[in-house]
Order: sequence, then C-alpha cells, then structure tokens
Amino acid sequence: MQSLWSLLLYLCGLLADAFSLCEAPAKLHANELDRDQYFGTWFFIAAASSSPSSLETFTTADGIMFHMTQSNNPEQLQLRAAIRLKTGQCVPRSWIYLLMEQSADLATEGRPHMRTELFSTKCPDFIMVKETDQDYQRILLYARTLHPVENCITAFKNQASCLDMDEFLLIPRTHSACEFQES
Repeated sequence: MQSLWSLLLYLCGLLADAFSLCEAPAKLHANELDRDQYFGTWFFIAAASSSPSSLETFTTADGIMFHMTQSNNPEQLQLRAAIRLKTGQCVPRSWIYLLMEQSADLATEGRPHMRTELFSTKCPDFIMVKETDQDYQRILLYARTLHPVENCITAFKNQASCLDMDEFLLIPRTHSACEFQES
C-alpha cells in the first residue's frame, strides 16, 4: 500500500511539473557563442535577485550601455560599459571575461569567485546573464534596443520569480545613453 501512495505522489508531482509556468532558460556555452549574434552593443534593462543588497550597485544608474568584443587574446572577451548615472554623469568601465576551456561559464579577470552564465531568451535580441559571487546571485537582462517591448521585460520578471528572485529592479533609462570613451 505504501508503494502505491509513493507512486501516486510521484505521478502528482509529474503532473504539477507539466503545468508549471516555470521553464528553465536555454544556457549558452561561452566557448561556443555565435559571436555575430552576441558581440556588439547591449543595453542593461533589468536585474533580479533574492536580496535587495545584490541589486544595490545598480540603483544609482539611469542606463548602462555595454559593448562586447573579442580581445587580442582568443581566450578573452572585452566588455566595455558606458554608465549613465541618475545625476546625468557618465562613468566608463571595462572588464575582461576569460573563456575557460573546460567550462561553459565565463570567469571575470581579477574576480576569482565570480561566475557568469549566459542564457538565451524567447525574445529575439535579448540575453539573460546570471552572476554568482561569494555573497550574491542575480540575473540581468540585456537588449539590443534602449526601450524594448514590455512583454519581454515581463517574461524576465516571471523567470526571476521562478528562480525565487523576487527583488526586481528596472533600470529607468530616462536619459540618453552615454557614448563609449576610447581606452
């Protein structure tokens, strides 16, 4: 009788999973990125986490434009940012991502505990990034346009909820984007 109950509970679990609105996003392997599709300019749209402190670094930003390129070293990607603060000031930043041969993830130069995972979305011209460090985990949404369609932002928010990340931050994007400064 106990095995019958176990089987019944198992089947109920499968049925619940079948009707779940939470679908895992498709992970992209960093070493196999279609560079034509993912290199170039991206706008930071939104972030989500399970704790507000994981999003604090973004609360002063009005908009952030990123540009991803291949560096001179084939095992490194160059990411530049032009950050528009809510005060109107522009702040440049840059990072080097390391492509690790045995990993689907990106490592960040100078941040040994940071792990960056890339995911495609159902919305064209969007990418979702999951950042994990020693004291936080968050997901970030990027789009090719400064003001993307609302249903894609809603889909991201729903994905965040599925991951128990109920703290959500929409980047305002009320000012024009900053221009990239030459390195």
